[in-house]
Amino acid sequence: MSVMNDLDLKLKEAENQLDQTQETIRSIRQLLSSNENEASSDDEQPKRDSIEDKVTVRKMLAKKSAEGYTDQVKELLHKFGAEKLSDVDPKDYKDLYYSAEGLGQ
Repeated sequence: MSVMNDLDLKLKEAENQLDQTQETIRSIRQLLSSNENEASSDDEQPKRDSIEDKVTVRKMLAKKSAEGYTDQVKELLHKFGAEKLSDVDPKDYKDLYYSAEGLGQ
């Protein structure tokens, strides 16, 4: 009788593993499908608005300056060849934003 119980237990474990594997496969397929949809929608995105980007960067720089990183903010601007934000090339706004975001971390 114990051999039958062991076999039954092993079958149930195998069924559970199969169910988990199937669920993992479904999740991977959904992820791949959503990535394909995102990739196709990336081509359709409108151009970024440099004025909105400038406002976003200005807010980040002001935040970091208020947190006590004024000197580092000035150094960042200099790295981008500018004395002030309006001197920064709009194509560099994204890099400047993420560089500023990293201050103090």
